[in-house]
Amino acid sequence: MSFPDKNLNALDRGIRGVLGVITIYFGLFGNELIGDLIVQSILVAFGIVNLISLASGWCIVYHFAGINTRAEQ
Repeated sequence: MSFPDKNLNALDRGIRGVLGVITIYFGLFGNELIGDLIVQSILVAFGIVNLISLASGWCIVYHFAGINTRAEQ
């Protein structure tokens, strides 16, 4: 089984990395600000998905929408 082609450019990956770290931080340490365990769990899950996209260079939403921000080499 092969992994799909990368579809994220460097800027897109960088933004996802920053968003991933921020949302994980608020999900784990934003008890007073958020106060709801379900919302905190969703934030952590969203952050993890963004960090996976950062590492792999591939986004499932972009894949199904037919979006490719990566310049072909």
